[in-house]
Amino acid sequence: MSPVIVMNTNSLAARQRLRRAIDDQLKALEEFSRTSRTRRNTLIPISQLPPETLILIFSILPPFACDEKVSYLPLIRVTHVCRQWREIALTYPRLWIYIDFTKLTPAGITGILARAKTLPLRLEAKIVDWSEEQVDDFESRLKAHISHTRHLSISGDFHNVLEQLVSPAHSLEFLSLTNPYFPFGSFIPDSIFNNTVPKLKCLELCGFNVNWKSSLFKGLQTLQILIPSGIQNPPIEPPKLDDWLDGLSEMRQLKSLICYFATPVVPDNVQFISEPRRTVRLPFLTQFKISASAKDCALALAHLVLPALTSLHVAPESHCQDGEDVRLIIPFVARYAYGPQDTAPLQSILFSSELWHTRILTWTLPDADVELPGPITVLSGTFSARLIFSASGVGWWSTGTDVILIDAMLTHLPLDSISTLTAQNHTRLSKEFWLSHSPRLATLRRARLVPTAVKAIRDMLNEDPPPNGPPQLPRLTKLILVNFSLTALRTYYLRDTFAKRREQGAPLEDLDLRTCAATGRAVELLAETVGSVQGPAKMLETGDPAFFNWKGGVDFFDEEEKHTDKDGYDTGPDPWNGGTDGSENREDGRGG
Repeated sequence: MSPVIVMNTNSLAARQRLRRAIDDQLKALEEFSRTSRTRRNTLIPISQLPPETLILIFSILPPFACDEKVSYLPLIRVTHVCRQWREIALTYPRLWIYIDFTKLTPAGITGILARAKTLPLRLEAKIVDWSEEQVDDFESRLKAHISHTRHLSISGDFHNVLEQLVSPAHSLEFLSLTNPYFPFGSFIPDSIFNNTVPKLKCLELCGFNVNWKSSLFKGLQTLQILIPSGIQNPPIEPPKLDDWLDGLSEMRQLKSLICYFATPVVPDNVQFISEPRRTVRLPFLTQFKISASAKDCALALAHLVLPALTSLHVAPESHCQDGEDVRLIIPFVARYAYGPQDTAPLQSILFSSELWHTRILTWTLPDADVELPGPITVLSGTFSARLIFSASGVGWWSTGTDVILIDAMLTHLPLDSISTLTAQNHTRLSKEFWLSHSPRLATLRRARLVPTAVKAIRDMLNEDPPPNGPPQLPRLTKLILVNFSLTALRTYYLRDTFAKRREQGAPLEDLDLRTCAATGRAVELLAETVGSVQGPAKMLETGDPAFFNWKGGVDFFDEEEKHTDKDGYDTGPDPWNGGTDGSENREDGRGG
């Protein structure tokens, strides 16, 4: 420690000298304290890590994460921890290549650009309610740094910005442009980047019209073009067939293609798709998603050759009340729904239909469908599905159109290895449907059914097998009924069906009723003919008499009750809801 200074404090000058001397001592003490803390910090185990390891740890921070409360990047917090971390972070430019123009101030942008030096940048901006000065600043910075920008993502009102991007983008690998201001479509200038983007691999456009002869398309591996249905004023002009094929022919390395209402359009007077005079082969395309009118989807698929495809998502819009235009596309969908490039057969399938919508999903994995208990969770299954066919009518379809489409699709798909099946939502099939496909579903071992699908499969299972032939669905051993109301009559029907299956040598081994409404008596009766029955956690004890009127079997119910039960079999009352209609297919196991 420094010696204590003793001075005569009687004069003003002496007091000032003393104050300065004390200030110097305090500064010395502060520096001694900082030096001591630094020396102490070096003894902490994390301080023994080499700079390369700390840089690796810092780089794990998500580049686009932002603390909404303080509005700066988490990486900046790293520079405030200690001197060592700050020095390491500031001297490693690669940590500072991400810039979000929406969340950073102009000063912050300038500082981060200086730290990034000339490394390839990742730039993002969401231009919403920006002032003219903000747009001008963004435009000038983008022009200045586009030559070493690797990732560029812009959304909002920025059409004028694109007009200014006339310099080559030699480092650009990813470009995403989103115009949310529908229905006003924007155009990608032909002069963008001076037609020089040699490294561009991924292009995502939403709400933009683009020339399919653009240099942006050359050499792409991922292409996504989304045009909302029905854009008008002005309309986004669909590509001509030859221009579309020319553009695709420049993308021989394409692996993923997503086109929503961005493919050639079939004239209204054309009723069928003829054999194409020209096709484009995409040898590396593994994922293809397309949404358009049904005829436009068929036109696109007819002109492509996709030998490596392993994920197909087709979402046609139907403009025919009887779904005739959707039936037109089914052979083309089936052509690519499964092929020799697939390493495993189709093993799971799911149907989900309404009066105006039909969805079919298939997987090359068993039991993939059972993980999707409701319409919302179907979305999670789209990532692993081999085929997603989601057709919807523009208006209402005629009654039974959804079932006709499911039947047509199954007729074209290979079903000989299907082991698990789900009928979801309000899928209402017929006994004839099941009988026609039963021979090709000989490996089916588990079915999961909503109420509207139970009666048809039950009637099919009651059919006698052909002479010297196996019973219907001979390997079916597990049945899951979802939100089904087991009235006394329905229980008797099922019990008799399962008894007949046992006599035919194909007994049901597992019956899952956990989401159903049932009494203890219903579970006991079904357990007489099924190896294992999982009943509801809460059994019915009071409620609708239909659940408690046990007259002794099907034959004891009069014709009026049979008729009532038959017609209302799929839309019976929900005893959990005071006897009201339980047709809603909720995911909580009630109703439906």
